[in-house]
Amino acid sequence: MNYSPKGCQVWDGWYMNEGNRLHMYHIQRRRPGADVPDHVHDGIGHAITTDLIHWEELPVAFSPDASLPNDDNQPWTGCAIMHNGIAHLFYTMRGKADNGRVQHIGLATSPDGWTFTRYPQNPIIDPDPRWYSDINRPTPGLIDCRDLMVVPDPKGKGFYGFFATRVPGDELPLTSAVAVAYSPDLIHWEQRPPAFVGSRYSCLEVPNVFQLNGKWYLTCLTGNYYGNRDCFDDPNVANGTMFAVSDRPEGPYHETGDNLLLGATHDSPITVRTFTFDGETYILYTDRERSGFTNGGELTFGTISTPKLLRTRGDQLIVVYSPRIECEISGEPIGKNAPPVMRPTEKPWGQLWPMPGVRWNWEQTISGSSRSGWGIAPLGVQAESFIFEADVEIRSGKAAGLAIRLGSGQDGAVVALDAECSEVYFATTPHFDFMERRRTPIQRGTRLHLRIVNRLEHVEVYLDDEMRLSFPTYQNIGGEVGLFIDRAQAYFANVRLRTLNVNRGT
Repeated sequence: MNYSPKGCQVWDGWYMNEGNRLHMYHIQRRRPGADVPDHVHDGIGHAITTDLIHWEELPVAFSPDASLPNDDNQPWTGCAIMHNGIAHLFYTMRGKADNGRVQHIGLATSPDGWTFTRYPQNPIIDPDPRWYSDINRPTPGLIDCRDLMVVPDPKGKGFYGFFATRVPGDELPLTSAVAVAYSPDLIHWEQRPPAFVGSRYSCLEVPNVFQLNGKWYLTCLTGNYYGNRDCFDDPNVANGTMFAVSDRPEGPYHETGDNLLLGATHDSPITVRTFTFDGETYILYTDRERSGFTNGGELTFGTISTPKLLRTRGDQLIVVYSPRIECEISGEPIGKNAPPVMRPTEKPWGQLWPMPGVRWNWEQTISGSSRSGWGIAPLGVQAESFIFEADVEIRSGKAAGLAIRLGSGQDGAVVALDAECSEVYFATTPHFDFMERRRTPIQRGTRLHLRIVNRLEHVEVYLDDEMRLSFPTYQNIGGEVGLFIDRAQAYFANVRLRTLNVNRGT
């Protein structure tokens, strides 16, 4: 499911349609200890798919050129578009002499999308100092000019291009911007005033522009690690992808309330890019990893995610569950033909006391209640990669949901709907010390569909098909599943566990 080329991690990826298949181009990093040559480590990787789940790795599409001082470093993010039967690959040019501090946008072309040749008059874009960075401002000796995203002009034969850069300002968060340029031929570009200036973001990266349901959307990666805080309206999120909206492709784009598309407290996914496939708008992004596949390891790059659908609600942009992953279902240990059964336990709390924290009533619709504590009903089934879901209704009180990765005693994790705090959260038990949370209205007395997609370390949480959480954690992979209640009266129906075939990237 998640994809990475042999011996490498995926960094940023971008996509190009060709008939019934999708090309992915990506920058990459050698996995620790892997025997990968430098031209692969530093090159732009290439893979194709016909179903968004299974990828065929292809040879490196493009590499730095040692003879070009401004293009001899690893190329960074860009985009790809097919036009007049020619694949156009845009990329960020970087030179080793200044360690990539002065960036340019370059172009390479290919008749088939497999092997690319540099445009001889590169670079095709440097920031126009009328509006954007130059070598003296806003950061002397450094020019941000990267991550070009190109979209066709819906009113004509030309193209709009959007790239990450800066505008003049005396503090870093006041300078980050997404520039816009226009081209009739994908070679000559006329720059215009900014499409978006992020006055509260120290950095905006990987701009992504697309039209959906009559509106134009701009998404960008940002977060606390760039040097500012409280980037998002939700205080639980430290890093993620924001969005802004406009009535025109060239902007200007404005932010709405709660404009977080995808984010997390800890190891948020990066590099959201959109594309159309079979008439739908999808996103893929990079799921991050930690070295040594342990929570104590260093945060690194990772693998390309499984596909997600995009939908709108008013001006809001939301990520939605895609059933494409269900082609890899390997079994259904809990479901219509195998109803959930509570596994008997001698010590429901897991320590000394035989008194339960939750009183359960096990009928066709399962119910449980607790006035003062929390508890888990283990279901006696273990799973490593799976889709675990149920309809959950909180009649009164605080929280209820599903439990996963249960080990011996009380070690495990819960995914809960918290009506008191208006949150969906993931927490490790019994200490509730590792948490991922997202503000979400939870209406008591309303049945909500909670779905967890767990692919090895990668956890995704959906509420009524809308993604609310996505992050990795390595604790207790492969443990037991169950039901969870915390100081509430709650009901569970249509409990279902389906296992998935998932292989870790190598």
